[in-house]
Amino acid sequence: MRACIVLIVIVRALSGCQNNDSSHPLLIEDLSEQKAEYQQQIVGHLSGEYTLANNTTIVSRWSKEERKLTGRYLKELLLQLKIEPQEQHYKSPNLNPAIDLIIGPFRGTNVYGILPATQSSNEYIILGAHYDTGKRNAPGAIDNATGIALIYSVVQEVAEMKYRDKNIVVVFFDQEEEELIGSGAFLNLIKEEQWNIHSVHCFDMVGWDEDQDKAMEIFSPSESLRSIYKETAAAHNIPIHEIVIDPIGYEVSSTDFDAFVPGGYHVIGAGELFYHRDSTPYKDTPKDTFETVDFSYLLSSSNLVAEIIKKLVM
Repeated sequence: MRACIVLIVIVRALSGCQNNDSSHPLLIEDLSEQKAEYQQQIVGHLSGEYTLANNTTIVSRWSKEERKLTGRYLKELLLQLKIEPQEQHYKSPNLNPAIDLIIGPFRGTNVYGILPATQSSNEYIILGAHYDTGKRNAPGAIDNATGIALIYSVVQEVAEMKYRDKNIVVVFFDQEEEELIGSGAFLNLIKEEQWNIHSVHCFDMVGWDEDQDKAMEIFSPSESLRSIYKETAAAHNIPIHEIVIDPIGYEVSSTDFDAFVPGGYHVIGAGELFYHRDSTPYKDTPKDTFETVDFSYLLSSSNLVAEIIKKLVM
């Protein structure tokens, strides 16, 4: 009996060390150098298709614990890009103060980092995508592991440029699915840091293209950003479906893009055709899996955005 008790204590102690060892790397090895391959790796890691180090799997990104694990992975992604990862821990009150007394305010963590310009610059381009999922058992392969994979590949290419006259801020927002809490908190950080923002680019759901036309949907109040996206896409015969935003009285809360419009920034949102009806039918469900992602569409969209950002940092 005593031997059994000792064994149980040892097993529990070892399990506790394994579960609480936040210093243990989640990436077993460096990502592939090939864009198509590392995009699949990232989406596979974030949606539970691929197992991480120490047999860790990100099944969903909904609960506090799952999002904390995801945040660790995202910091390792930034390190792969040779960007120092930073965290913005925030809390946000409920609309009804009485609820705060019962369950407390919202708490979350945005993960971000800065790729500095190659010369002195006080301008910043923000590339953002949310990392949480909308339901407890939703793997979130398309919504929004694809947006994260797109940003990673864009920054990977931009980092190789010998000349960049703007800083790139990479940010992965928490709690987009809960009324844009994470992106709203990051807006406050921008104001506190007094960054001179050139433009904000948010990507959400970039993995579904049923008619195989490679089309992207953009929505923006900024004519300059609409123009560069449309002109660059036209040069590659990629259709662009746009939604023109009137920033006056703007209150729509559908994705992270919306949090930045009232601030008067040059901001654009882009992804698959959510409003033009060529978008995943599996959003916020257990069927939003790795197998449903059109990786050729993700690659095409990533190449387009990379070309645009390269133009903007020249």
